[in-house]
Amino acid sequence: IDHHRQTGEIIENATLSYIEPYASSACEMVAEILQYSMDKPKLRPVEADAMYAGILVDTDNFVTKTGVRTFDAAAWLRRQGADPTEVSRFFQEDPETYGIKTKTLADARFYEEGVAVSICETPNSDEQVICAQVANNLLKVRGVKASFVAGINAEGRTVVSARSLGSVNVQTVMEKFNGGGHLTTAATQTDIPPTDIIEQILEVMEVKK
Repeated sequence: IDHHRQTGEIIENATLSYIEPYASSACEMVAEILQYSMDKPKLRPVEADAMYAGILVDTDNFVTKTGVRTFDAAAWLRRQGADPTEVSRFFQEDPETYGIKTKTLADARFYEEGVAVSICETPNSDEQVICAQVANNLLKVRGVKASFVAGINAEGRTVVSARSLGSVNVQTVMEKFNGGGHLTTAATQTDIPPTDIIEQILEVMEVKK
């Protein structure tokens, strides 16, 4: 069950294969399946919270990739006991992580083509999450159409998070670096150093430096 476009990596002989690129998230898809495939489904509150949180993450709090089906799924999860206040606690950060994210935002570079990039200089076990959150926040800057943030994860690999408001297909950009994702949300992992891959991304985006 996936909301990303299917690539060459597929599960052989799957009992069920449900790919829906227009869905906001896999959690939205699962919520729909549960609603319409069984009589009076009932979730535990922690399950409803987890699925509601998944929708929030993939839609950046209902901002991107959000459709009528997304709100239908969220409303059903709310009726199943999802607690938005409890879910908000899932996303609280420790002071160290907050500081790393703030510095990465402050170090961002902006280009006339509407591209914003930044590099997280501090390796962290939550590096992919930090890069994703910074990339989301950079879209809030006026004039930014697409953002790319790179860093080093705990395994020593470079992670890149890419985000856009829809006018730029960041999925195809990440596919050039063996990654993938969605039109507005994509990522990759590579052995190319963060500084180098950001420069290569700027070349792909035809940014004038």
